[in-house]
Amino acid sequence: MHNLYLIAEADGTQFAIPASAVENVVRDMEIVPVPLAEPCVAGIAALRSRVVTVIDLMAAISDARAGNCAGKPVIVTRIDRHYYGFAVDRVRDIVEASEKPKRVAASMSEGWRKASTGFVETEIGAVIVVDPELLLDTPAKAA
Repeated sequence: MHNLYLIAEADGTQFAIPASAVENVVRDMEIVPVPLAEPCVAGIAALRSRVVTVIDLMAAISDARAGNCAGKPVIVTRIDRHYYGFAVDRVRDIVEASEKPKRVAASMSEGWRKASTGFVETEIGAVIVVDPELLLDTPAKAA
């Protein structure tokens, strides 16, 4: 069984998101800031009459305040009937992995560890797999 992953980059780190979790990749999305939003929220945007909450992926990983995400590619996912976009530095390609993610005791920051489901071997080498849902503070995550 082959699994497809979208390869992206944030702050110099390559990572993979399962392609099945990706609704769209949008470049140059117009992001409108939202007052009093969570620190990692860059704002909201419209995508085909849908409201997308745009999250600065590195801010979510490092528990920091969102930076300027204008012009960055946004990976759009759907979680619990809501659309979330994760602003990243670069979107690279779709790759195949023949196995499911494996847990590896590698040295990585706490944020990447919390967002990761493991690593997969691809034609570009070993890549950390990020579950977009793990980046959110959802009731399911708190339970």
